[in-house]
Amino acid sequence: MKQWVNILLACIVVAGTCLSGCKKFLEVEPSDRFTGADFWKSDKDAEMGVTAAYSLLRSRMGNAAIYVSSDFRPGNWNFWAKRNFIALSTNQMQSADLSLQDGLGALRDGWKEFYQAIAMANLCLAKIPEMSDATISSDQKARYMGEARFIRCFTYYLLVTYYGDVPLQFDPYDTKLKARSNMLNILDTCILDLQLAAKDLPEAYADPTFRAVRATKGAAHALMAHMYAWKAGFDKTRANEWWKKCADECQAVTDLRQYRLMPYAPEIFKDMFKGRSEEGIWELSMDANYGNSYGGFMAQWVLHQPILATSTTLYGGLASEITIKKEFIDKLYPPGKSDARFTLWFEDPYSTLNPQSSMFLKYSAIADPGTRSFDFNILYFRYAGVLLLQAEALAELGGKDGEAMGLLNEIRRRAQAEEYTGTGGKDLKDAIFMERTKELMGEGQRWIDLVRTGRVMDINECENYLTQDQFNRRAWTWPIPVGAIRTNPLLVQTAYWVQ
Repeated sequence: MKQWVNILLACIVVAGTCLSGCKKFLEVEPSDRFTGADFWKSDKDAEMGVTAAYSLLRSRMGNAAIYVSSDFRPGNWNFWAKRNFIALSTNQMQSADLSLQDGLGALRDGWKEFYQAIAMANLCLAKIPEMSDATISSDQKARYMGEARFIRCFTYYLLVTYYGDVPLQFDPYDTKLKARSNMLNILDTCILDLQLAAKDLPEAYADPTFRAVRATKGAAHALMAHMYAWKAGFDKTRANEWWKKCADECQAVTDLRQYRLMPYAPEIFKDMFKGRSEEGIWELSMDANYGNSYGGFMAQWVLHQPILATSTTLYGGLASEITIKKEFIDKLYPPGKSDARFTLWFEDPYSTLNPQSSMFLKYSAIADPGTRSFDFNILYFRYAGVLLLQAEALAELGGKDGEAMGLLNEIRRRAQAEEYTGTGGKDLKDAIFMERTKELMGEGQRWIDLVRTGRVMDINECENYLTQDQFNRRAWTWPIPVGAIRTNPLLVQTAYWVQ
């Protein structure tokens, strides 16, 4: 049977399985309804179809330590006995150690689940336009199609940042095997798709439980901004064009007036990082109150008693499995410089009680310390990150240093940190990059930022740095899954990972 037929059938089965226990918009009927003759007849059917696409992506990201790989791969953390993360942080992506625990080897072992989410979105986009206007309004159709387009494009963005070139599949009925498409061409295709989505998506939803976890205009503009930033990093001849578009998309997010920077205060910041805050733009819902929980979350490794029951009795349970390196934290937060993030997000940062007593507290709003199942959302796009991306774009364009500094200092003021008063050019770009590193720690952005800026080749920026030759052969990617190559002879392994 053809690969794409298998993926589509699998996505239908998984949709029913992963949605059966969810509440609110996560609730659907049995999976066989997606292909039944009586399906795609009402607004409820369209809702269930789009919800299935969300859930398939959520299921993939929620069952393995994929999200945290971007924070840990640069190697600025102590991983102690975690051999899987040691392999990750030394770029041993084909090591057996990677799959020892935590599902860390999931990206190397398979990408089927990502394509299941894409296949479900494709099916929605094929079926919803055919639905009768008597049973679903044109506005509802447009919104659901906007959501499906967003899910499809966001999933491709993840695939591009993980693997580089990947197969592109937009037609649910095309059963031909696909070779890998150029990653920049994929982003071009997705940007055109997102431009359509942005017209049809709402600015916000009346139901507050949908905030940031369903696609909106803001999410579409934020995604396009990140795609343009990636293009600017890899298409140097047109970099200024892409940076201009990136800055414009970031400004479009601000112009919606749907988001604001939340105060950094002890209780407010904890709730903010649980998700659905006024600062959140796009998140994957992992809230247990809505029927989901996340087993691959950073909190389980960077916290210990009394905040969280540890999986080890080392040092009487007062030891984190992963701790930040002292040299890295001194670089981010030089001694004597005030910053609310250092005060709020770190407990015993220099591990003075014992070698592993440090804790990273960003995700520390844990209701039950005895459980190791977490209900924080997976945060992808937050307003602070968009402002800093806009600052980066403006600094790269030149002639707009004042605007870039203003955005940078907006973030610094919120953190009660010293404002930037330096010069433009390289110093400003370095300051903005450093601010993104601090502000977005633990939010799945660091490796992506290092790769797209080329700073992954700078030993001063990245402990797990690459040489120019390694970068050119795409050592920054994950290997294409062997199983995918085995079932699709058109796929060729990335040059660096050919053994």
